[in-house]
Amino acid sequence: MKTRYWVGGCLSTVILLALIAAAAYYFLLQASDELVETYTSPAPSDFARAETDQEEALSVVERLMRFYLSLEMGEETGSLSLSADDINALLEYEDLLKEYRGMARVDIQGDQIKADISVPLGMINERFEGRYLNGTGEIAVEMKDDRLEVTIDRLEVGGMDIPEEFMNEIRKNNLVEALYEEPSLERFLKMVKAVKVEDGRLVIQPK
Repeated sequence: MKTRYWVGGCLSTVILLALIAAAAYYFLLQASDELVETYTSPAPSDFARAETDQEEALSVVERLMRFYLSLEMGEETGSLSLSADDINALLEYEDLLKEYRGMARVDIQGDQIKADISVPLGMINERFEGRYLNGTGEIAVEMKDDRLEVTIDRLEVGGMDIPEEFMNEIRKNNLVEALYEEPSLERFLKMVKAVKVEDGRLVIQPK
């Protein structure tokens, strides 16, 4: 179960969940009450449900696990390719990700990932109880020196861009650095040559 969570759930949604965490921690926890009122909403966004049913979502998990096991066993395998629908299906139906259900929808256009988010801020701090961070983020993904790096290029909340003084700090952070503390994910990434976004898909390329 633990391997399934880190490899099946985490690898397909890590970018999206990192965006959620960054939006909440790097901006609002440093913001004044006035900024919180300005950039947040008293109601969540209502995302359309994924058109993929639960059986199809489970098939995505199975593809992830087959890819992982092939690498573990030293078997030759091609790249793993995930569409926005694949990722959204996992967010909608995967029980291990139910804590984040309804908080995000992802869209991949060409070589760019965009995510719409709606985060109930009371889950991270009672100060923000009843307020929601509704916004859109654009993020960059790459392997650099054999390490996965995920950074936020742009973040818009409440219909407004986050002030540049905050974005300058956000852009400095590799949002998935802490995931290297999980042995199963670190072991997996050592077998990965590249993680990139191209032709509207997230592609994981083995060594």
